[in-house]
Amino acid sequence: MAKSYDLIIVGAGMVGALSAILLAKSSLRIALVDKHDGEYRLSTPPAYDARVSAISSQSKALLEKASVWQGIAKDRIASYDNMVVWDGLGEGYIDFNAQATAMPELGHLVENAVLNQQLMVQVRRSKNIDLYLGDSLESHELSESGVRVELMSGHVLEAQTIIAADGAMSKLRSENAFDTVEWDYGHHAIVTTIEIAQSHENTAWQSFGEEGILAFLPLPSVDQKHFVSIVWSVPPKEAESLMVLDEKAFCRRLHYAMNKRFDVLGITQVRQAIPLRQRHAKQYVKAGLALIGDAAHTIHPLAGQGANLGFGDVKALVEVLEKAHRRGEYLGTSKVLRRYQRARMLDNIAMAAGMESFKRLFSTQQPFIVQLRNIGMKQFNKGESLKKKLVARAAGLSSFS
Repeated sequence: MAKSYDLIIVGAGMVGALSAILLAKSSLRIALVDKHDGEYRLSTPPAYDARVSAISSQSKALLEKASVWQGIAKDRIASYDNMVVWDGLGEGYIDFNAQATAMPELGHLVENAVLNQQLMVQVRRSKNIDLYLGDSLESHELSESGVRVELMSGHVLEAQTIIAADGAMSKLRSENAFDTVEWDYGHHAIVTTIEIAQSHENTAWQSFGEEGILAFLPLPSVDQKHFVSIVWSVPPKEAESLMVLDEKAFCRRLHYAMNKRFDVLGITQVRQAIPLRQRHAKQYVKAGLALIGDAAHTIHPLAGQGANLGFGDVKALVEVLEKAHRRGEYLGTSKVLRRYQRARMLDNIAMAAGMESFKRLFSTQQPFIVQLRNIGMKQFNKGESLKKKLVARAAGLSSFS
């Protein structure tokens, strides 16, 4: 016998779990499926998790609505009030300041594991969500009149539609022949947590230079010791050479790559090297299926907008499905799901194009381009109105459309 739901969400990561919590508040019955066991074992500071996410104002508001943000311990959240971006091959820089944009902060940094743990706490508290953890799809059938899923465990589920939140390598996207536009960035991102001698000043620091693209992201201080999460984007061969360096040699390279702005004292978390690839589905929906988050799009991490784009998808999809539910519309029809696609595709494409252009601009070391780049950065830094607009966009308070 099949068990009936309104929605089946495949993927209980940040995007899938948040979708489930918010949709369940509308009395929709949700099945949440994930191969993960739903348990997150947190590291103990200062060994902060190497994978962190920048959370914008809009994303924070969504997490508050889901009662998730309130459950995160304050000593696992770092707010940042400033962002400084500079050209390591010149003197150009841009300084974004929360006070100048009349915002309490530019954003927050939270470890992915901490956020995932609190999302699962709220998922388990919802009476409208049934969890199928440690499980995955064996087969599925899609149609305008409903979907049917058989899990590896043998459970059979039926619903009006499936939401694919199963990540960048989405099985649902590939099995349903969604066309994508994608290419390798030609970079790997090295991520880890380090201790620095000086305060990070509640500032997100980012350098573009001959040592690659390097972000220093503030983490909470512990016993007057200062920590940052790094995302160091370099070509694959350079990533290999950095990964095999011992800790002392790696810290020296890091010190140089940040133009000696910080004294690096040591590494507190195991380094990881992650291949970077741009991917964007040409369509987000088919009858009975909607792609969200990394299943629909992935971008370069240089602006820290990956999680926020996914949460933007959640906000739009939840609004569309809640309205359709109130009107008595069938949720799996192409007519309903295309409303979500229209709400998100333009913004996501614009952000992806912007990140690609930014990455190409700062990857070149040609002297003439470097000179023009530095002149442009200096001029942009004087334009407070333009900076306010860019900060509002990054915070999710405005759109490209």
